[in-house]
Amino acid sequence: MSQGSQDRIVGFDRKIRLEWLDATAAWTAAGCPAGEIRSRLYDLLDGSVAGVKARANTVTVLVHVWVQVPGGLGTLRDEGLALLNDRGSRDRLPLHWGMCMATYPFFRSVASAAGRLAAVQGTASLSQITRRVTQVWGERSTVARAVQRVVRSLILWGVLTEEDDRGVFAQAAKLRLRSADPTGAWLLEAALADFGGSPRPLDALRNDPALFPFALDVTTRQMGSRPGLEIHRQGLDEDLVVRVGAEQSPG
Repeated sequence: MSQGSQDRIVGFDRKIRLEWLDATAAWTAAGCPAGEIRSRLYDLLDGSVAGVKARANTVTVLVHVWVQVPGGLGTLRDEGLALLNDRGSRDRLPLHWGMCMATYPFFRSVASAAGRLAAVQGTASLSQITRRVTQVWGERSTVARAVQRVVRSLILWGVLTEEDDRGVFAQAAKLRLRSADPTGAWLLEAALADFGGSPRPLDALRNDPALFPFALDVTTRQMGSRPGLEIHRQGLDEDLVVRVGAEQSPG
């Protein structure tokens, strides 16, 4: 995780539905101007999000994910939009997930905490996830509220299920991305966005807890063939992957 998280804006602090992300991505792919997309989203959220300010904040999150993305992520976004074509709602999840991780380091922190806890314990409680995230992002009320909203989003997306004990969550069945599907390699590149230009072991990237909803069949050759990445061999059997020309991680 990149340094200085406690000084950065949380940003992803709304409960987000996949159909809203679908609409945002579709309008972006169709070439709609950002202002028009914002207007359409306001109309889409009418009746679902109460209050003008809450609706405006939700629109801001959606636009940040797919429309006005941070610098250095335009190519990744454009490829993600191309991959979204002709996919059912469940198949679009890894693409939305990747862009949420790449554009919002806070989303990545929550996903990583939930995935790590679920892998070790089988379940993850909201209090445990919040405690882990606040260790990085600071003991702020805004952080605690945002964690809750991200977790509620993950439930809506079907990657977490709530147990009989309220506030305790289990991981849903993983979505497998076969090696023939280029989405897997794209998703791993998206997972690198918060590391700037720092190299990361490919095995660690494949098993990143922030990618807990997915089982990825991605080869070293696939990763090395991506224009935005380079693979470097370290020692006898460790491959490091690095984003070429990467800027500092988005905030």
